[in-house]
Amino acid sequence: MIYQITGKLINILSDSVIVDVNGLGYQVIIPSSYQQSLPSLGETLQLFTYFHVREDQQILFGFLSTQEKEFFNKLTSVSGVGPKVAIKILSEQSIQELTQAIYSNNINTLVSISGVGKKMAERLIIELKDKLDFVETSQVPHHQPVDNAYLDDLSLALKTLGYTKDETKRLINNASQQISPSDPIETSIKAVLKQI
Repeated sequence: MIYQITGKLINILSDSVIVDVNGLGYQVIIPSSYQQSLPSLGETLQLFTYFHVREDQQILFGFLSTQEKEFFNKLTSVSGVGPKVAIKILSEQSIQELTQAIYSNNINTLVSISGVGKKMAERLIIELKDKLDFVETSQVPHHQPVDNAYLDDLSLALKTLGYTKDETKRLINNASQQISPSDPIETSIKAVLKQI
């Protein structure tokens, strides 16, 4: 088991990085969302790794945190979800977004990920809802899940105030602990605007 790799980042490819560890260059598959947060070439990079071994291939998958690695392992425990699909899921959605979708039975968010169909989305919800631990669900409101209609109304209200779609998504994610569907929409708007 290769638990982690720490070495010099020597190349960044479309789906992976090459890390030089004492003269050995390891190719490590990473979520594409990491591309913007990688250090410069020549600098040190630490990745927590999952070593996937099959008869015809050996592949290293790498993550910037143990939390993401553990979430990846949970994704691959779902029937029909292999490591390449799991890495694609983590490339398109954050742990917080995935946890929110699973807890609120939000199939639409899951099927919006390339490679995830309705049946796989249903399996993700059924098989992972009881497996997500406190660290992963700490971002999710425990009082009650926020339903999509409420989030749509909140997004629309913020858009009316002049925020872009990306800004709206980021602000709502940052304020997820303070948002409750039982509150008036105005209260949640104030909670979101406090994140600025």
